[in-house]
Parts: sequence; C-alpha cells; structure tokens
Amino acid sequence: MKKTLLVTLLLFVTHNLFAQESHFREYVGASGTIDWTKASVEAIGYGISPAGKNPKVMPLLACRAAIVDAQRNLLESFQGVRVTSTTLVSNYALTSDIVKSSVEGTVQGAIIKSRINRADGSCKVVLQAPLKGKVSKSIYKNLNQKNLSTFNFKSIFSHIIGTAYASDIAASSLEDKLTILTKRVSEIETILDMKLAKEVISTDNAITGIVIDVRGSQFIPSLDPKIRKNTGDILYPDEKSTMEIIDSGQLVSLFATDVLFAMEHPIVGDTPLLIKANKTWKNNNTEITINEKDAKKLLYLSQNNTLKNTGVIIVLD
Repeated sequence: MKKTLLVTLLLFVTHNLFAQESHFREYVGASGTIDWTKASVEAIGYGISPAGKNPKVMPLLACRAAIVDAQRNLLESFQGVRVTSTTLVSNYALTSDIVKSSVEGTVQGAIIKSRINRADGSCKVVLQAPLKGKVSKSIYKNLNQKNLSTFNFKSIFSHIIGTAYASDIAASSLEDKLTILTKRVSEIETILDMKLAKEVISTDNAITGIVIDVRGSQFIPSLDPKIRKNTGDILYPDEKSTMEIIDSGQLVSLFATDVLFAMEHPIVGDTPLLIKANKTWKNNNTEITINEKDAKKLLYLSQNNTLKNTGVIIVLD
C-alpha cells in the first residue's frame, strides 16, 4: 500500500515538473514574467514598514508597500508584452484609452499569488493577472478596427479602378480573355485543393485543435501571431476566427516548449491536428509560413467552420 502511494506521489510530482518545464515564460520589466502557456503575467514587489510603527502592524504595512511595488512592476510588465514583432502593449495604451484602462483595471484586480514576511522585516509579494480577457479583447478590437479600415480603403480603391477598367474588359481582347481564363483556372485549382485537403484530413474523429511546431524557426510569442501560406496569404487567424477570438476573450494562440505537452493540453481537445512549420515570414519572427499540404488542411478547416472555438498552441524553442 505504501509502495503504491509512493509511486503515485512520484508520478504526480514528475507530471507537475514536466508541465511546468513545458511552459514558455518570458521575463519582462523590472521583475515581471509572462507565462505564454497560461496566458498570464506575474510581477514581484518588495516593501518595508515605515520606521517607528507598532511592531505588531509593521509586517502588514510592509506587505502593503510590497503590493504597491508589485502593482507598479506588473503594470510595467503588461506594457512590455509583445503584440507584433515591432509593437508592444505600451504602443496601443498610448493611443487607445480603452486599452489603457483595460490594462490598468487588470493590474488593480490582480490576485496575490504569494506573500512572504521575511526575517529582515521586509515583505515579498507576487501578483498574477490574466493576459486574456479584458486586455486581449481591447488589443484585438484595436487591431481589428485598423484591419477593417485598411480593407475598406482597398475595397473602395478596387471599385474605382474596376469601374474605370470595365470599358476595356468589354473590348474582349486576347489579353483580357487570357486573364479571365487564368482566374477561372485558379478557382478550379482552389476547389480541387479543398477536395484534396478533405481527403487528407478525413478521419473517424473530428479535429478538436491545432498544434503548430515552429521549433528551429526563431519564432517568438506575441498576442497577434499569424500563420501564412508560402504566398503570404493569412490562414490563421482569418476574419471569422478573429471575431470569435474577440468574443471569447481568449488569445490567438497559447505557446509551449514541448510537442507532447501541447498535444495533451485540454485546449486542443482529444484529436488535435499537428502541423510542422517551415520558416518565419520575411524575417518577421511573430509570423510563420507552412508548406502547401498543411496550408490546404488549415484552409479546409477554416472554410468549413471547423476551427470555431478550436484551441491553437504553437510549440517553439
């Protein structure tokens, strides 16, 4: 009986250590840590009591000072969170009152993960707050509004150009006919690609999540990672996925350092699809490209609404 309990305890401890080692953590700010696997931010604060106070209340005053210090460090840590390869949360907080208030509100609502009164009379406090939720929603809404503005401009511009070019199309020149034929061939190829992708991923079980292995590609985590085809077209997150991500308050992707851990993570379900990435997109280390075969799989899942509420984990070095 004792031997069984010992083995069970050993397995439990080993599993927890493995899980912790598989988390992707990044140090930011004076004393902050981003856990990209749990989508949370932590910061440490230290404090001492003012001199001359009642010895009985000095430990409490020291911890109060430590909480204030930890909140300041936590705010700094949030501001240092990477959104894209060239921008941080601080960039968005400067231009958006909504982002600024969501970050400040999240810091104020942080939980005390640990509080230790030390022998020298000081206090050490660790605060933890979620990166998902208010903060991620405000960032994604901000990004989505910019993307929609760009899209609308392109649509209007294309409409003007298209109207001006309509008379030339009516001429039905050989060049026009070749252009139309090329477009039609491309459409047929897309249909065939979808049929092929369906056959490739056809299994008895539905795809419940996506795990993308980008190890060896110098990819780094961010709030807005993108998965692209070799041609540059964005596969994930597409417009539909973006809206679902905003509504749910989740991140575009979680990140981990071990494929097995990622494949067994609850967010990707029982039958996740594993994809191996090729390289970063044009030296942008928060965007990745995947090969043609895997791109067809992801495109099929996206177009058939299979990715709705589907978790994604990116595994990196």
